[in-house]
Amino acid sequence: MVSIYLLSILAGVMVVAIIGIIYFVENVMRNYVHVFFTYFALIMMALMLLGAIIYLYSPSELTLGIAVGINMVFMIVILGYFFAIADEIEEKKNPISNIHRYFIALMLVINEALMGTTFTLAQFGNNIFSSPLQDVSSSLDSIWFFYPMMIEMLSLFIIAYVNNYDNDKLMMLIPFIGITSFPPLLFNINAWKMSSIIIDIALGILGFMKSEKNWKLIYSVLILSVLTSTISLKPVFCIAIAFTMVYYYFFIFEKYKIYTKK
Repeated sequence: MVSIYLLSILAGVMVVAIIGIIYFVENVMRNYVHVFFTYFALIMMALMLLGAIIYLYSPSELTLGIAVGINMVFMIVILGYFFAIADEIEEKKNPISNIHRYFIALMLVINEALMGTTFTLAQFGNNIFSSPLQDVSSSLDSIWFFYPMMIEMLSLFIIAYVNNYDNDKLMMLIPFIGITSFPPLLFNINAWKMSSIIIDIALGILGFMKSEKNWKLIYSVLILSVLTSTISLKPVFCIAIAFTMVYYYFFIFEKYKIYTKK
């Protein structure tokens, strides 16, 4: 098991890297070459975390070799593919498709989930990963998932706000960021659980009252998922948060036309 202080430093580096990718998507990406390298950065980060998970789950020279091999092979394949199509995508002048917003948002959340798994394994070892359901619960219901993710979402919010995108609509996202700050089952402390449930439900109701149609539905689902915490159903709340995060990223990317603004 690794020192919490070292893990905190490494987590900080990962968060800065993801925020850098988010900033690139918002303020730099204008063409399909940029899109390709955004995918490249996110895929390589995911593979690096996946390799770390393989090694941490069963440390050995074999798993270390597998972890390194996965990264090297995929890096060579992806870069080879890029050089094969570089001229084609450089000349492509079509507007960047909406589907890329979905995939980039999804890849961001996948990296955050893998980060939760990696750092939980490093902190506690593989004993808490005893079944598929427990694996999901331990990966998502973790300080290494919730708080880095909350910082990244807040960073995206601030970048969008500073750039004077529709700030009134941005305000309806604040309750969701608040909800991610108080996962009811994150700590095995009854006072935390009960106070977090009350805070999250209040934030969910506020978000419902202040938001537009799609977000009203999302806040309704989040409130219901918070209520499941009263009977300690960890995965329901965590999975609801993960899916909402994907939509959160996509919503800002689409609503504020990050890819196409002049």
